[in-house]
Amino acid sequence: MNILVIGAAGFVGSHLAKKLCALGHRVSGIDTDNVRAKQVLLSNISFHCCDFGGQSALQNVFMQEHVEVVIQCAGKSVVENSVTDPMTYYTNNVLCNIFLLDTLLKANITKIIYVSSAAVFGEVEKMPITQQTIRNPISPLGHAQLFVENMLEALKISHGLTYAIVRASNITGMGEIENEYFIQNPGVGLIPNILRYILGQIDAVNIFGTSHDTIDLTAERDYIHVDDFCNACVNVIPKMSVRGEGMAYNIGSGKKYSVKEVIAMAEHLFGITIKTIEESSRIGDPSRSYFDTNKARNELDWYPKYDSLELILKTMLPYYLARQNR
Repeated sequence: MNILVIGAAGFVGSHLAKKLCALGHRVSGIDTDNVRAKQVLLSNISFHCCDFGGQSALQNVFMQEHVEVVIQCAGKSVVENSVTDPMTYYTNNVLCNIFLLDTLLKANITKIIYVSSAAVFGEVEKMPITQQTIRNPISPLGHAQLFVENMLEALKISHGLTYAIVRASNITGMGEIENEYFIQNPGVGLIPNILRYILGQIDAVNIFGTSHDTIDLTAERDYIHVDDFCNACVNVIPKMSVRGEGMAYNIGSGKKYSVKEVIAMAEHLFGITIKTIEESSRIGDPSRSYFDTNKARNELDWYPKYDSLELILKTMLPYYLARQNR
């Protein structure tokens, strides 16, 4: 199958592109970071350096690659940045996706997988988050992602678009085919900051909020290994056989961990003491956010191989312990 990965030079996109190639799909990718793409993508992935909101460039890619399925991994994804700079998030995550979907429909491509997140749910009273949980975002990121989710549903009705929404919890870990770029540039979030601390890139790890409605007063999240998330996306593709069908899956480990629990586990596994700094809670950041994954497990014949945070962190040990000893 001819599959286009949008955001192919990113952490998720590059891992997904390599996974699809290994399964025998013909994979192409687009991203704006040509330099990083050369470092993280395989040579048999046809890469195009362009913006996913550029309709003319997209049209050319669609025609050249004979695209059958689009997987949309691109877009801004940091909650706190969306609060301080909402216009960038609405421009990138809403407007560009409008252009993408318009171009996709004009090219008669009827299948798309959209990578969303728990941000669409906001502050949820009853945990864990299920498929029936009301989507009530509290950040510009969540509002933007919800707009796209609703737009997909509307286009299903009006144009027969077949879509799958794959909502990610916190994607982390080192993949089975890892790249040096992501080892040196871990990304953003709690676990990447712990890794930066191990590499000596930062002096302390920030804890945002110590008065949350949780057992130890720090925010609770679930974490999913990047390979497990990519496997879920891959398993969605065969489900997209009926024109005009819409699906949504919450993809996480199904287990919750507080910020303090994550830090304590990292200290134990890496054999270090992590200096922390307590900061105020961030606007748009819910106290608790973790998934019920039963629908994905039952319908996609999927389960996380790395089903605990300890197993996820252990995938990082060989890379980072080696750097500690340099």
